[in-house]
Amino acid sequence: MKAAIIGLPQSGKTTLFQALAGSAGGKDKGGLTMGSVPVPDVRVDRLTDMYRPKKTVPAVLEIVEAQAPSIGNLEKRGQGLDSAFLNMVKPMDAFLLVARAFDGEGLCEPARDVSTVIDDLVLADLMVVENRLERMDLDVRKGKTPAPPEERKALERAKELLSEGRLVHDDPELAVHPDLKGYAFLTGRPIIVVLNVADDQIGLDRDALLAGANLPVHGLPTFPCCAKVEQEIQDLPAEDRGEFMEAMGITEPVLDVVIRETYASLGLVSFLTVGEDEVRAWTIRQGTPAPRAAGTVHSDMERGFIRAEVMTYDDLMNLGSEAAVKKAGKARLEGRDYVVLDGDVIHFRFNV
Repeated sequence: MKAAIIGLPQSGKTTLFQALAGSAGGKDKGGLTMGSVPVPDVRVDRLTDMYRPKKTVPAVLEIVEAQAPSIGNLEKRGQGLDSAFLNMVKPMDAFLLVARAFDGEGLCEPARDVSTVIDDLVLADLMVVENRLERMDLDVRKGKTPAPPEERKALERAKELLSEGRLVHDDPELAVHPDLKGYAFLTGRPIIVVLNVADDQIGLDRDALLAGANLPVHGLPTFPCCAKVEQEIQDLPAEDRGEFMEAMGITEPVLDVVIRETYASLGLVSFLTVGEDEVRAWTIRQGTPAPRAAGTVHSDMERGFIRAEVMTYDDLMNLGSEAAVKKAGKARLEGRDYVVLDGDVIHFRFNV
C-alpha cells in the first residue's frame, strides 16, 4: 500500500516524509521519493519469540513524496497543484495532506490550504467525468456501441458529487464501483489531513488545535503533529527517542498515528504466516477471501488453492503452540469462501 504526501508548497511535506521514512530513507523514481516503513505489530514480535525463525518480515507501508517540476518553482503557498503533480500521484492508495500551521505571525490558514488542494482534486476528477460522458454521447450519435449503462449511471453519480464540491470517496459504494476502477479518481482515495504545528503547540489539546485551525473540513480524518520535531526524533538513536518524546510531551510518534489512520481509512487488516524459516505479516483489505489472500503470498497459491489451515493469533498465544491449538479443536480448515480476518495465522494448502 502506498500513501502519498501532498500539500501546498512550504507546508512541510519533505520534513514529514523524513519524519516517517528517516532522513536517509527514500529512493527517487522520476519525481517520486519512495520510502518503506515497517508497520509496528506486537503480534509479529511475539510470534518471532515463539518460532525463532531465520527471518522476520513485518508488513510495510510505502510513503511517497511527489515533486512535479513546476511545483518546486511556486513561490506562493496559495497556488494549487498542477496537472503534472496530480497525474504523478494517481497510482497512490491514500493521501496524507499536509496543512501548514507553524507560522509564528499567525498568518497561516490551514483550512483554506486544505480546501485549495481538495478543490484541485475535485476539479481534476470532474474534468475526467465530463470528458468521458461527452465521448459517450458522441459515440451514441455516431452509432457506435454504447457504454454499459452501469458505467454511465456511476459516472453521472460521480458528476453529481463532484459538481457539489464533494468527494467520490464520500459515497463508499461509488468509490469501489467496478466500472469506475480504471478512472483512478483522485477523490476516490482516502485523504488524511496532517496539521503541521509549531513546536510550542506540541502537547496542546488536539480538539482545541483543530478547532483553532477551523478543521476538519469535508469530514476528513485530521490530526496535529510537529513534523520538524518528529524528524528530529527520527534522527535520534532508538534508545534515546522515548526520553526525548516524554520531555517534549509527545505520547505517540507520528509514524504510528499515520499507520493507524491509513489502515483505518483503507480498511486494511493483517494476517500472519509462521514457521521456522519465516514469520511474516501480510496486508490485505477487509473482506478478502482466502484464495486472494493466498495470492498475496504467491500467485501459485491462489491458482492452486485447496484449503486454508487457520488459527487465531490469540489462541496460538494462549495455548502456546500449534499442536496445542489443534488438540483443543481450535484449528480450522477453511475453503474458498472464507473471509480472512485480522490476526488469522494461516497455512495455505495448494497444488499447481
